[in-house]
Amino acid sequence: MHPPHERVWRRDAAKAVKNLVLCLFCCLLPCAAHGQGTELSFADFNSQSPFNNFSGDNGNFASKGASLATAFDNQIFRGPNGASLRLNYAVPAGFCGVWFSLLGKASFPRYTVNFTNLYGPLKNSTGNPSRVEQVRVKTFSFWARGDGNGEFDHEIKVEFKDPDRVLGSAVFAVPNGTNWVRFDFPIRQFGAADLSRMKEVVFVIEDWRNNNRIGRLYLDDLSFTTDEPAYNPELWSDDAVLDLVAQRAFFYFLTFTDDSGFALDRSTYSDMVSVGTIGFQLTAYCIGHRRGWADRAELENRVVTILQNLHDLPMGPEEGMSRAGYRGFYYHFLKANSGRRMDDHVELSLYDTMLLMYGVLSCREYFSANPRIQTLSQQLYDRVEWDWFVDHTPGINSNRFYLAWQPAPNRQGTFLKHVDGQTDEAFMVDVLAMGSRTHPTSLENYIARNRVYGSYPPANPQSIMVSWRGSLFNYFFASCWLNFKDRGLDLHPSGPRDLWENDKLAILANRRFCLDHAGRRSGGLDDHYLTYGDTAWGLTACDNLVPPASGLPSEYFSFGALPTEENIRFGTKPPQAGTLAVYGAVSSINFVPQTALAALRHYFQIPGLWSPLFGFGDAFSLDPHYLGSPYDTEGNPTVRFADYLNGPWINHMVMGINVGPMLLAVENYRSRLLWELTAQNPEIKGGLDAIFGACSPHVVKVSVDPNATHTRVNLRWESGHGASHYNIYSSTDLQNWTLLKRGIHGTDWTDTELAAGSQRFYQVKGLP
Repeated sequence: MHPPHERVWRRDAAKAVKNLVLCLFCCLLPCAAHGQGTELSFADFNSQSPFNNFSGDNGNFASKGASLATAFDNQIFRGPNGASLRLNYAVPAGFCGVWFSLLGKASFPRYTVNFTNLYGPLKNSTGNPSRVEQVRVKTFSFWARGDGNGEFDHEIKVEFKDPDRVLGSAVFAVPNGTNWVRFDFPIRQFGAADLSRMKEVVFVIEDWRNNNRIGRLYLDDLSFTTDEPAYNPELWSDDAVLDLVAQRAFFYFLTFTDDSGFALDRSTYSDMVSVGTIGFQLTAYCIGHRRGWADRAELENRVVTILQNLHDLPMGPEEGMSRAGYRGFYYHFLKANSGRRMDDHVELSLYDTMLLMYGVLSCREYFSANPRIQTLSQQLYDRVEWDWFVDHTPGINSNRFYLAWQPAPNRQGTFLKHVDGQTDEAFMVDVLAMGSRTHPTSLENYIARNRVYGSYPPANPQSIMVSWRGSLFNYFFASCWLNFKDRGLDLHPSGPRDLWENDKLAILANRRFCLDHAGRRSGGLDDHYLTYGDTAWGLTACDNLVPPASGLPSEYFSFGALPTEENIRFGTKPPQAGTLAVYGAVSSINFVPQTALAALRHYFQIPGLWSPLFGFGDAFSLDPHYLGSPYDTEGNPTVRFADYLNGPWINHMVMGINVGPMLLAVENYRSRLLWELTAQNPEIKGGLDAIFGACSPHVVKVSVDPNATHTRVNLRWESGHGASHYNIYSSTDLQNWTLLKRGIHGTDWTDTELAAGSQRFYQVKGLP
């Protein structure tokens, strides 16, 4: 007996029957083969990852004496490069096979694919060039071949399952030749079955269909064809492209959530929530609400649910995994569905709590008419004890924030490391902490950190206040929420800096570094990589491939470019391996718009990097390398060419902490939405005022005639709103500034020390 929905194409001894079967397959080619519809690559095996392109996992099964061994094969594959999945099977009795989860891990049945409405609750905004409403999956396709040893067919049963049962199946005869053959499974043959919660596709090899044989076959290029019109970004305007990319980034936060509504850390980790990612998620819901990318009432309800669940999670100093946080701070990673600390190694995180709070306050400003959101968001922010996270002991680290805390080994817990350098994250913490009404910090905490300067190229006269490893996200995270472009110099007493301009210079240096390390041949010769180019740049934190025997799908690295504090102090090379994350260049759009747009359009041209379902994969390398031991005397890892991949590496999974800033940056570029929200938040404005002063600066250029008989220069300015007194700064190059006079009560001041024949710029800063 066969399942009621199984269609069986039997192998018969008569050759005519076999030919008839093959003709049937040819007749069932999907419309994508004729240039219609959109084909979604589900699993191409080229990156040799344990996850498919939809972030689902896979596994083998066998019973009653059957066995199956699978492996990636980079010698036999379909197409110009890559790999296939090799199946070595033996069915002296019973059956065996391989299954693929259609979305997320198979052990988490809530992540499914709706074959009758592929994008689910996602909607289009005006001007979006795609169609997402009621998109149907029409055909499942795969390519297969044998090993050529013997003249027979491998009879393979393909089953589709929802979380509870098999909904339909069909049997395909794969000739044991060495030519690749395409096979198609039309979804219409499921009949009236409910296809809204599809979870697995399974390939089954049974003894009675395969003459109890030992055999070998290969699978490649599994895909789905939909009735969605084909994509052609080359014909679209910049705004249409940005709308599409941002919409698909938003779709991540709509799809990959747990039972509490919290966003997963990444699409492949169905069991882990990242607190920082929830901050981007909450902000994403503001954007999606404004753009109409989902039902607005549903999005508002999601925000309420998230805030309420965050508020209700158990907090306290206890060890173990029974708590979600302490003193208003949250652990970096929480266990999905329970919201508790992921494991004993996870730290209470300063930076991730900070990112969460920016999302919380964004929702407070956006959903201003919702009293529950107003109350919950204020409570969540007010209970963060920022001052508790500051080192108050005398010494070099006095007044600096700690990076983390763990509830062990002593009763008071243990603070870990210090925030001792300048990054956007550190600056963002200071804004929230100095603006807090309940647990504020002071400017002393802001100026307690080191400021290290460098240039790239080294001869560049424009210096950059550098981060430790030069990761690009260190220089655009703050601009996701804050527009400090016109704030001018900060109030640092000995090294005032225009932080926006500093971020822009660092972004330009990162791009220049990539251009200088672009290679013409693969292999990473002399730290030059084929991936980099004029429209491919942006070294930043992302996952990278790992050695094939590591047992991991990938590993997170803080890739970066010169200049770096680590290089300046110890001569260490910037970490790079030819891998770029898409969000790096695109999230820089508010600093270098045309350059970022050019990179975005280029990324559409990388084969396999874009998928209509969830947008861009996280990262890619045309010249894949991995990092590992041994390390040299300067602490640099060995970089090895991943020749086993036999082609480019595409990381198809989506990571919330990466796709989030891209979404926010694009929205600010298009509408300034987040900038306008945070500008009206009194706590954020108070923090910015404490760091930059109360009003926009006045910049005055003054030159003195070399024949002048006096060198007195009188400065006058209009009073600034909210300013009670003023500081005067001077510069000769508009980059390096010196505090000349502080605490002026009035709107004029005379500089009596300007030398004859000199030129000087002045900046007047109003202080609250």
